[in-house]
Amino acid sequence: MIETALVELIDRATAECAEQRRADLHNRLRQIRTRVLDPAQLVLVVGESKQGKSELVNAIVNAPVCASGEDVRTVVPTLVRHADEPTAMLVEHGPANGPAALERHPVPIEHIREQIDRAVELGRPLTRGEVGLPRAVLEGGLVLMDTPGVGSVSSGLTATTLAVAAEADALLMVSDATQELTTSELSFLKQVTALCPNVAVVQPKIDVTPHWRKVMEVNRKHLANAGVTTKIFPVSSVVRMRAMQGKDSGLNAESGFPALIEYLRTEMAGQHEQLTRRLVAHNVAEAVSQLTTTLRAELAAQNPRTAAETLVELETAQRRAEDLRRMSSRWQKTLSDGISELFADIEFDFRERSWAVLHQVNETFDEADPKEVWDEFVDWLTDRLTEAITETFQWLELRRERLAEQVADQLRREHGDSVPDIERLRAPNPLDDVPALKPPKSADYPGMDQVLTSLRGSYGGVLMFGLITTMAGLPLMNVVSISAGLLLGSKSLKEEKDSRLRRRQTEARASVQRYVEHVVFQVNKEAKDAIRAAHRALHHHFTRITEEAQMDVSRAIQDIKRSAERSAVDRDARAREIKKKLEELAVLRQRVGLLTQNRITAA
Repeated sequence: MIETALVELIDRATAECAEQRRADLHNRLRQIRTRVLDPAQLVLVVGESKQGKSELVNAIVNAPVCASGEDVRTVVPTLVRHADEPTAMLVEHGPANGPAALERHPVPIEHIREQIDRAVELGRPLTRGEVGLPRAVLEGGLVLMDTPGVGSVSSGLTATTLAVAAEADALLMVSDATQELTTSELSFLKQVTALCPNVAVVQPKIDVTPHWRKVMEVNRKHLANAGVTTKIFPVSSVVRMRAMQGKDSGLNAESGFPALIEYLRTEMAGQHEQLTRRLVAHNVAEAVSQLTTTLRAELAAQNPRTAAETLVELETAQRRAEDLRRMSSRWQKTLSDGISELFADIEFDFRERSWAVLHQVNETFDEADPKEVWDEFVDWLTDRLTEAITETFQWLELRRERLAEQVADQLRREHGDSVPDIERLRAPNPLDDVPALKPPKSADYPGMDQVLTSLRGSYGGVLMFGLITTMAGLPLMNVVSISAGLLLGSKSLKEEKDSRLRRRQTEARASVQRYVEHVVFQVNKEAKDAIRAAHRALHHHFTRITEEAQMDVSRAIQDIKRSAERSAVDRDARAREIKKKLEELAVLRQRVGLLTQNRITAA
């Protein structure tokens, strides 16, 4: 049988791809081998979304098996084949997640579209839907597959369609007659013809626009300019379905479907062997061409280099090694200087912010009584110090990023954008590690002490003014002496309160000063730890880059030396091996030529 010869040809090409370690070509040929052994003639219906692909399949088989409409989009393929009785099933990946693990679940054919939509909504691993219909157009082994829309909007669905296209015998590219082929459609046609050369273009919706003939002629020119040779079939799915319902042969002829169905019967299903030959020949020739190009490039590289060329390459590599050493010294000095500046600046930065806070504290306690505002003052001081710490570490983060940029500038010419991705600094909370701020000790002034202070002041006033008034013949205790005693007593009490207030203010300033000094010490420690961590991270990152570059240069120098030391015998042996392989590929290409001329037979 011809399948035996085709499989043997594919196996030969597959073995060559495996030997040359071309897994992409190997996998494509394995897919083609599977199609050759399958008697069915798989025809994919492809195109962008909203072009009428599903309606076209429904019209061909005269059954609403594929979901269609303005608000409907195909997300999984639907395969339609011949069956004695109408059947439908959902095909899903099994637990093993391999081709042999596909599971098929029968569903009522009248609910196939609802079942597919429900499976997609539930996130089931749905591969495709399969429908079997007793239709004459499908009796010859023709199998139609409605595919998801292609294009930039649905790149994931495009990949799904292209993956299936590698296994197809032929394709129907659907582009409605309301507009000419777009650039993306032509690009997709070029891409898909590299996988499957048997392609026809279908223009549905000719009932919508009266200018479809002009659009078809423009499309012929676009296809010719793109180097795509194919037939174009203008059709109307709506008219076709109406003709089938009314059994109107004249209306069916106007739909354009008789020519398309005849094409499917004669040139698709009726010429299975010829299309299979074309499919195999196209893909094998493409694989052989790529393998030949690779081997010829390797053969050209086998030519022995002259001593002058080797010396030039060696000197270039050594100069680059010297440049890398100088560059390493420059970035290390830049990093070291930057870190030293950071150590000096960070302490001054927070010290300056803490001085501003202390200045506000002094202004506050020039007027306010610590005893009355202490709780509110502590909250304010905590907020101001926290704000100062946050601003300091934000400034430190900016300085660190700027330093990383400065060091990276030393490497950018050789290594491009090499700024490391270091975790951002977080402002610490050192206030928890600092002893709590204590209020002034002389904050309390008991009432008894105030009475005694008043009595001491009033006693002197009564005695002094009493003695003076006795000279005027008044008793020691009189109105004047008592009034003077009260006045001097209140004055003594006020002076004592003012003295105690100033003492509390002085103690509060001293307490805050000590507290802020503790905070400054803790913040400077945290900041310096952060600077050391940044230093280690930056040094490790740029050292790794430099070492990798130096290793690359070292390997290049060693490769040049080994290449120079390689014997001509080894090069000649590899050259003979490549030439022998090219001769084998040439023979394989000749067999492909015979295949396209229908002269190849079973071996």
